[in-house]
Amino acid sequence: MKHKLSAQRLFLAGMIAAAVLFDLIVRSLFPNHMWVNVPLHSTVEALGGLAAVLMGLVLLARKAEWEDERLQGVASGLLGMGILEGFHAVSSPDQGFVLLRSAASLLGGVAFSFVWHPPGMIGKRTRDLIPYLVIGGTVAFGILAVAFPQQLPRFSLHDGFAPMALAVNGLAAVLFLAGAAGFWLESGRTGRPEHQLLATLAILFGLAETMFLFSAPWESEWWTWHFVRFAAYVLALTYVSRGYVRMVRDIRNALAETKRSGRRLTAEYAVTRVLAESATLKDAGQAILQALGESLEWELGMFWSMEEQKQRLRFVDLWHAPHVEAAEFVYDSRGRTFQRGEGLIGRVWATGKPIWIPDVVTDPNFRRAPMAARVCLHGAFAFPVRKGEELYGVMEFFSHESREPDQDVLDMVADIGIKVGLFVDRKRTEEELRRTEARLLEEQRLAEVARVLGDIGHDLKNMLMPIVTGAGLLEEELSECFSKLPQPAVSAAQSSRDLTQELIEMIRQGARRIHDRVKEIADSVKGLTRPPRFAPCRMADIVSSVYATLRILADERKVALHVEGLETLPVIRADESRLFNALYNLVNNAIPEVPSGGSVTVKGDTDNARKNIVLSVVDTGKGMSPEVRDSLFTYQAISRKVGGTGLGTKIVKDVVDAHGGSITVESEQGVGTSFHITLPVEGPPSRSPSSSMYPADTGRMTS
Repeated sequence: MKHKLSAQRLFLAGMIAAAVLFDLIVRSLFPNHMWVNVPLHSTVEALGGLAAVLMGLVLLARKAEWEDERLQGVASGLLGMGILEGFHAVSSPDQGFVLLRSAASLLGGVAFSFVWHPPGMIGKRTRDLIPYLVIGGTVAFGILAVAFPQQLPRFSLHDGFAPMALAVNGLAAVLFLAGAAGFWLESGRTGRPEHQLLATLAILFGLAETMFLFSAPWESEWWTWHFVRFAAYVLALTYVSRGYVRMVRDIRNALAETKRSGRRLTAEYAVTRVLAESATLKDAGQAILQALGESLEWELGMFWSMEEQKQRLRFVDLWHAPHVEAAEFVYDSRGRTFQRGEGLIGRVWATGKPIWIPDVVTDPNFRRAPMAARVCLHGAFAFPVRKGEELYGVMEFFSHESREPDQDVLDMVADIGIKVGLFVDRKRTEEELRRTEARLLEEQRLAEVARVLGDIGHDLKNMLMPIVTGAGLLEEELSECFSKLPQPAVSAAQSSRDLTQELIEMIRQGARRIHDRVKEIADSVKGLTRPPRFAPCRMADIVSSVYATLRILADERKVALHVEGLETLPVIRADESRLFNALYNLVNNAIPEVPSGGSVTVKGDTDNARKNIVLSVVDTGKGMSPEVRDSLFTYQAISRKVGGTGLGTKIVKDVVDAHGGSITVESEQGVGTSFHITLPVEGPPSRSPSSSMYPADTGRMTS
């Protein structure tokens, strides 16, 4: 502030010294020299009047910034001075010539002395009327002076100025200098450039009025104070011009900011509308890129999605303006992935904030810079799509022009990234709710199935009891009958005795297995089961037991049961009972689907490292439709049997999962179906007791 005031003092002192020196030079070189030039005089006065009017208008236009009624008074005085100076310029020397000029000076002096006026003494309505009163009064006075000069006091004599003219201008000089002192004090207090300017103008006007007192019309000294006043008006014009330039610049900046703000609002509205109309982020991705790109005038946008399992960002979507040709850059980007901290995308991931690069071609951390240079892409920014610390993806935009960072845009896209992240989170929550509702419906359905199976199991147990008891009595009766036969008859009936013994044992084992399977099916539906009991077992023996149980059913339907490669399989660690159930389900389900003369074959093989065995249950049946095939191994499995539950293949899948294996299916309608089961030789990986949760897995297939 002190530096500015010192510069102002030096400037003012220089102008005063120059004016005084110029006056002394003129007096010494051209003493008593007369130079009558009315056109030049009129031009100088007209320009001065125009400058005064313009400055008065500028001060009035900016009065709201100051809340200072004294400046409003000065502005009104400058308007009056300018109007009177205009009338002075067009009047002839013998028609109110000096009177108009003296009136202008006196009005200006009074206006500048307003600086000493105590604030608040004039009401707002009166203060607002002052400019209109001054303009109206000066216009009326000017017309009167030009139209009726003979009716007004004379201010000039044949060889000089009248005493009244000297008195008026002397008073004006005192008022100007008083105003200069007041504004000088105000400039020291406020530091406003307007106060400094008005102080300078008042001093120059006061100096000109003082010089007026010692001059005569058209003499050299007379021209000197005219040019001092003209210098004051030039100073005022300079201020007005600078103010106009500043005003134009401010208007342009305001218009540009309004335009940028409008684009930002358009972008936010467009993104909000896209999110409201989209079901998933995949649906919304390209529309968001387009909305931001078109609204903010960027030419290429890309969306990178988070692969949660691999913890990397991968290219998933694209938008570009119609005129953009960046195929090479896009092709290069499609094949890339970014880890945390790598390139622009990775840095946005690491910081969780938008990043702006003025020119990617010159940025050493931009990995795609060579390709961007080939397609003339320069400016870029990217922002995260996130909710809290969870990142869902990154959106980036490119322009053919280098662009300096725009913090307002960065703040806006950061907010948009959070909105999109909330959209993703909301959609995921909605999907989870839908899945939960579906699971609840499944559990209700399965609870009903479990209840029915419990009732069936209880009824079957009761119904099986007479069968088991009868089988025991039949065995005792046959043994007693065979013991009473003579030896030759016993030898002849030995084969029949062995067959009946085998059938009785089959009845007992079948009844036991029926009871156990029904119970385990109910437990499977409820989610309750015993842990698997892993022990060494041979797949050939398990398959043999399955075939022995189903041999009669297969013979009735004339379906051949075959095995291939089972004897060469290594002994594996497995739960023999559960594997029996799984294979029983598959073979039992296949036999009804195979036409007479067909076959069901269980094949065995090992992988190259002999760490896993592969069992294939292959039939030559009808095959299954894609709808049925795709629903296998789930609770939504479709049964093709009347009264079937569709749980059989789900039970098989649970058995395989409990052994740490996998199961796949191949089927072609009219050709047959193949189930391929892969099981580890050493059994599943060991689990801690606290985390040993095995799926409910067994039960006879009822689909």
